[in-house]
Amino acid sequence: MVSPENRNRLLIKFMDEQYVDSFINDGLLYMNNIQYFRDYEDSDPALRGDVHEGLSASLLPENITLEINGQLITDAAGKVDIRQCHQDETNIYSMTIISDRDILISGENGLHLSSNFEKFGNKAVFIGGSDISEFWRRLKKAIENDQSIYTLEENNTVAKKVNYVERELHHSQLSIFNKFSEYAWQHEWRIALKQTKCVGPLPLKIGSLADIAHVVDTTGIVKEPIKFQEKVL
Repeated sequence: MVSPENRNRLLIKFMDEQYVDSFINDGLLYMNNIQYFRDYEDSDPALRGDVHEGLSASLLPENITLEINGQLITDAAGKVDIRQCHQDETNIYSMTIISDRDILISGENGLHLSSNFEKFGNKAVFIGGSDISEFWRRLKKAIENDQSIYTLEENNTVAKKVNYVERELHHSQLSIFNKFSEYAWQHEWRIALKQTKCVGPLPLKIGSLADIAHVVDTTGIVKEPIKFQEKVL
């Protein structure tokens, strides 16, 4: 039996209206690289830009020592962040994913998505239920058919839910599928790929999604709670 945490109900992409047609009709996933998001400047914190994007580790200064030419330095100030240069050219595509558990732990009033999503665009394209598996099948097929894209992640992971950690407490390695907790409101599901042909954005087309995707106004999906309802017999 699939646990509520692993049973996904909704996959959502928030976007401006001008991008809806290419997403629906071509399945265009426009994947910017990590450096783009590190350099992106938002007027609001914890939105699109993230200066900590792509870290391979974040360490507490009190738990480490620094050795320089045989001399130990033990009073480092602030978190020690480690980044691998190659990760800057990893292309990512982010969507919002909602599981049964997300809905259930929100209580009887349902799950209210953050109004911050309205800053991502005026349209929300969602894929629900078993159609999420079909989206995943088309994505994998597109990747398998393009020899110029690949993944370096452990176990060849192409996509997964982002795991959020507390920056002030975290003392360990990080992966492309980790972010700090101020972004947890995004409920992010992330695709991460490398490409061999060029550096920069990766416009990945997975084919028409017209049969499985639905378009609504962002304001509507943010205003109304997501919750389970009893079937009327």
